[in-house]
Amino acid sequence: MIDLNAPIWRQVDSAGNDADKWLRRLLSGEEAFREGMEILAEDLSHQLSYYSATAYVLPHLAALCGRLSLEDRHFLIAQIGAAIASEGAMSLVPDTTEYREFHEGLDGLRPIVRDLIQNHPEVLAAASGEDGQMFALGALAILGDRGHVIALYNLSGSCWEEGPGMCACGWEEECIPLNGGPDCCIESAEIAPWDGKSLDDEAVWVNGLLERAGDEDIRPVIHLVYGTGVCPECGKREPYWAWYSRWFDEDF
Repeated sequence: MIDLNAPIWRQVDSAGNDADKWLRRLLSGEEAFREGMEILAEDLSHQLSYYSATAYVLPHLAALCGRLSLEDRHFLIAQIGAAIASEGAMSLVPDTTEYREFHEGLDGLRPIVRDLIQNHPEVLAAASGEDGQMFALGALAILGDRGHVIALYNLSGSCWEEGPGMCACGWEEECIPLNGGPDCCIESAEIAPWDGKSLDDEAVWVNGLLERAGDEDIRPVIHLVYGTGVCPECGKREPYWAWYSRWFDEDF
């Protein structure tokens, strides 16, 4: 991790360009943990944008997280998930300091997240619905596909009721209903019950975490976003995530 006195902290950016200040306050105990963590996380995830300070902050947060109570570890993962996920929309350049710092942070957070999921289900069960949902998304950002997380955050704009997609043939639709009805051109994925331990199948464990959290927003569409799109024009079948990525790449 990069020392907080290194010159790089004067060059990296965040929404308020003061992530290092809030990180210092958090690490020193000058700021109450949860209040400081919320401010820092918002500074790094404002409008779901990626900020370069995120990469340099993550190793420090990973080191801090290991010293926290189980409940505060859960809170940290829930809060920082959006900032981590935002990298999925742009991807850092390998063999750069920023890339190495980002992945050092992820490497430090992964065993903590696995331990919470596999060995401490009572912590998630005790969290509020929103905190549980945010933890599930944070866990996915750290252990799974960050592009899927940023997509789920973006789909919140329609309350997860509809989403965009684009086939390789050129057909596209901005508002595909995610309700499984007759106008939905996505076939549901078959998602097996989760054993509470395995993290091999992303759809299974994400669905399982959301179920544990009592989530009623994202979980109803998980079987569709992990499902298969069938193009109304050419009939080609592709994972919905491929449709979403193609539409997103073309649109932006």
